[in-house]
This record gives sequence, C-alpha cells and structure tokens, in this order.
Amino acid sequence: MPQDLAGEALGERVGRPLSRLIEDLRRRDPGARVLRPDPEFTDSALLATVGLYSGAADPRTAEQSVRPTGRLSPTAAELLCTLPSDRAADARTAVLVPEFLLRSGVGCARSTRVPRTAAYPGDVPALTPTFVRVRWQDGDRDAAERDAAVERFRTWLTGAEGRAVFGAAGFRHATEFGHPLLDDEHVGTGVLRLPRPLPGPAERTSVESALEQYRRARGPGRVLYLLDSSSSMDQEGARGWDGPGGGPGILTQSLGGLGTQDEYGVWAVYDTLGGRPYEVLLPFGQHRRAEAAQVVEAGAAVRDAEADPHAALLAALDDMAGRGADDERPRLIVYITDDEDNNRLTGRNLDEVLARARQAGVPVVMVSLVAGSCDRGRPDARIAEASGGRCLDAGEDLGRGLYDEVARVGMKEE
Repeated sequence: MPQDLAGEALGERVGRPLSRLIEDLRRRDPGARVLRPDPEFTDSALLATVGLYSGAADPRTAEQSVRPTGRLSPTAAELLCTLPSDRAADARTAVLVPEFLLRSGVGCARSTRVPRTAAYPGDVPALTPTFVRVRWQDGDRDAAERDAAVERFRTWLTGAEGRAVFGAAGFRHATEFGHPLLDDEHVGTGVLRLPRPLPGPAERTSVESALEQYRRARGPGRVLYLLDSSSSMDQEGARGWDGPGGGPGILTQSLGGLGTQDEYGVWAVYDTLGGRPYEVLLPFGQHRRAEAAQVVEAGAAVRDAEADPHAALLAALDDMAGRGADDERPRLIVYITDDEDNNRLTGRNLDEVLARARQAGVPVVMVSLVAGSCDRGRPDARIAEASGGRCLDAGEDLGRGLYDEVARVGMKEE
C-alpha cells in the first residue's frame, strides 16, 4: 500500500482477510484503487485471487474491486513499473504483489515511486518454491555425475548459503513461512521482520477453483449501450452527435473491445410516441463488429424529443439484471449523453436509480459529453459510484476511456 494510506497498528497489517484490508484502505481514501497482475500469467496474482474470492459475495463482484483502467499487467514487476507514470494515481493505488519486491526492487525509475508498506492478508496463500529436476530424452549419459551435481545444488539451495541468497532478495524460509528474514539487513523498507500469523501454502483445489471462477467471471461479456438521441444532442454548437467525438462515434469506437462471443445491444434513448423511454437500435445478441457499426451508423438519428435518463436507466438496469445473473459473466451498461435532460434525474428519481443500481449489481459507465459531469456529487458520478462503474466526461479522452471499459468486459478478438 502507499505508505500514507497504510494502517499504523500491527493488527491493521497482519492477519486480516484481503477483502477487509481493501475495505479499510477505501475507508481511509474513498478514491483509492487496488490493482493486481494477470492471474493467468503470474502465480502470485492467482494466489491473491484465491484470497480475493474468499471474502467476496461472488467472483464477479470481487473482480470489479480490482478493475484496471487499461490492460492487465502480466507481471507484478511490470505493474509496479507502470504506476510512476502518474504520481497522483501511484499515491492512491495499492497493488497485490509479492512481498519480496519491496526488498529486491524492480527495474524502473524507483525515485519516482511513492514509499510503500507491506500488508499481509490472512487468506492469501504463500507462494512456495518447489525443487524440480528436469530430465530429457537421451540425457542419461554420466548418470552418476549428473545425480551428484543435482544433489549438490539441492543441498546448497536448501542450506544456509542458499537461504542467505534468498533472504538477501527478500524471501522467507520456504517450509517455515512466517520465519523472520535472516537479519535486519535483509528487511526491506516497509516490510515486517516477523509478520505472524501468516498463511501456509495453497491447496491445489483452491487454486484450480479460483482460476476457473476467474475465467468465468471475465467473459464473454454482455453490454447494453444507451445512446441519448434527444434533440439537444445536435443543437447548434453542441458536440454531441457528429464525428468521432460525438455519441455514435464514441459508441462505434468502443465496439472494438468486443468480440463475436460477446452479447450486446444499443438503445436510442428518447421519449417515443409509445411512451417507452427508448427505441431498440441494435437488438441484443452476438454481432460482428463491422455489421453492428453499420447498423448503428445507419439507424442512429437525433429525434425531436427529450430524453428521460431516469426511466431509461431503470429499464436498462432491470433488463441487464435479468440477463444471465447466475452465470457470472461480466455485464456492463453504458449511457452516452449530453446531460441536457438531467433535470429528470434529481430528487426521488435519482434516489430510485441509485437504489436500483446498487441492487442490480451491474456496473454503469456514464459517458458525458460535458466537462465537469463527473465531479463529486453530480448525478453521473453518483450513479457510476453506486453501481461500481466509472464516470467519464469531456475532461478526458472519451473514446479511449470507453474502449478500455468495454474491453475489460468483452473478449476482443486480436
């Protein structure tokens, strides 16, 4: 954790479930984030996932708590090296990485990193090295000499000299996890010398189960787009419609984050003649990107009508809550708007949307074409926060930001 956000007492750093450590972190700073490397690439990240799921209602909810803003880093070292590029984010971001990296360091500009402190979750298993002898076909000549060499190396590795090398790099005793590092010289900054109690090695079944749940929780995904199609989106001087920065352009750009296995649909949001707050522009289902983009571009149009974000969001939340709620596939609602009709999203109406968003368990990405719409306390920001989603406004690159959000839910085909 960033040093300024870490707990001071020993009991705040050792033995608590990972979910509790994350809750405590966000209690100290509501804007704090937690990131983890790719569990399919790195064993330490997979073990962190075991702890992450053990304290969560379901894997999908757990994954939302560690969602990155871009691609997953393949290794813990790379994750730590990407943080310094934004010092403000570095100072508010905790990372699920092995303890020894605080001692050994990583190959990036360490001078730009904020000081960090280690916390030790009680439900994240230890990563225990295993000695494996490698053999190969036709490699059986000089068998006695080979056996002796392997045994000498194993004796050194598990003996005092080998342990000294591991200890100097920040590792603890493999079979006595919780054993102090060899001496104070080998304790990295922010690391506890004797952080008892600590968990033991992982059970094979728990690791395999976590990996299976992780894969189910991360895709194929379901995305429902809501495109504000009210008259204000194309008023003189507005940037809401035409070009790559307009609503349809931002939407079609983000389709690149989806694949043919994902399911998605598009609603045009406006007060229809039938009294419904939207019209189906692209039916929900699996699509090829080019064909979906063509349908959106051909059918998207500004209507001579207002939009009702309150009614549209309630309908979208109800719709998505009923789509595969029991199969753990990731879901997302995207609402692209100019906020012109947010007078319908105040008071009791807003409270109703916030309550439904918390209940549905479907993240909502609010994409506003107006700068400042994601300021704290604004309706867009509150809806995104209540749903566990994200708020994007004209103060940032909307096309890039929405693409990243959609790509985390979808299974983009390379």
